[in-house]
Amino acid sequence: MSDARRILILTLSFGSGHVAAAEALAKKFALQLPEAEVRLVDALENCRLPFQIFYVWTYWAMIRFAPALWNKFFSARISRRDEQTAPVWALSWGFAAVLQEIQAFQPDLIVACEVAAGELAVIARRKNLTEAEIISVITDFEAEPIWVKPEITAFAVPSERVAEQLSEWGANPAKIKICGIPLGAGFNLEHDEHQTRQKFGLNEKPLVLLMGGGMGPTRMDAVAANLLKNGEHLQIVALPGRDARALRALKKLKNTATTQLHVLSWTDDVAALMQTAQILVTKPGGVTLAEAAACALPLVLFDAIPGPEETNAERFAEAGAGVKTRGTEETAQMVLKLLSERQVLSEMAGNIKTLAQPEAAAKIIEMAIVHRRDSVVSTGEMTVLAKSFQQTV
Repeated sequence: MSDARRILILTLSFGSGHVAAAEALAKKFALQLPEAEVRLVDALENCRLPFQIFYVWTYWAMIRFAPALWNKFFSARISRRDEQTAPVWALSWGFAAVLQEIQAFQPDLIVACEVAAGELAVIARRKNLTEAEIISVITDFEAEPIWVKPEITAFAVPSERVAEQLSEWGANPAKIKICGIPLGAGFNLEHDEHQTRQKFGLNEKPLVLLMGGGMGPTRMDAVAANLLKNGEHLQIVALPGRDARALRALKKLKNTATTQLHVLSWTDDVAALMQTAQILVTKPGGVTLAEAAACALPLVLFDAIPGPEETNAERFAEAGAGVKTRGTEETAQMVLKLLSERQVLSEMAGNIKTLAQPEAAAKIIEMAIVHRRDSVVSTGEMTVLAKSFQQTV
């Protein structure tokens, strides 16, 4: 067996944010530790279909059709201090392929980028399928007790509030580090606005970027329709991601003489578009808000999923970085109001910039190196890794 380090980045695609954070970390680990074998696994890709119906489809049904029910369910999970999102036997059966992959890969380190990913890593430890250390990466500004397990080596969190929550639920404060939310490398670069406008066929009118979390559910089409009917001189770029329903609905909308809508099914240039836009209209997913902060982009927030997304929205609204809205007509009106108040927009841009944590991925890798100092690499190897890290951060 090779003695090369193995790093497993484990996530579940309940939202595009978890996947984006996992991808950012996988790329950063591969760049930072080129001698390591880095593997990214989305546990939902290989889970059993009956379990997927029970575990995944019911979640999407609740947040799309009965968000109040999901809010009640999530709140009860916190008040009861639940230890699992589902019974261990159900997780073990439903994600049997993932547990088998963990056993076959034999990682030295598992980085869990979603709450159930942490559960699966711990189950693998308890079943003696792996001896890997586990780092849990929380990508919202609110956690839940399920994150806290004695097997977790360390917690990378985005804020003091989350650190306090974990401590209250029994996590060792020494294991918790405020790192921020990991972002792709493009958010650490300065993009040329003129080139971005040329690439996407944009003119010099104010640009409103419209996002819906990548997987829905969202009423992006209703927001866009309300903006189009107002006849203001602006342009909209809509990024529905993998939300096929939103994509179809957006493509049915027609431009007006003064307002143009550009619908992109997918792009890797989100950072460039965020740096070009004047306002981001979005669901308040933790990763999306962290990306906006890195780009100093003011926010208009709508359609928050009950639970962590509502907390995310409150954090940025209280900081003067965004405005929460209810209803798509109110959302559109707030966009138009802010575009007419340049000083307010400028102040919001300054406020959100103070929330940026662009080195989150680097901090998480540094934490991983420190925690693996004694168990994976020798002191000499550790010195080489530490020097390499300092040179490249």
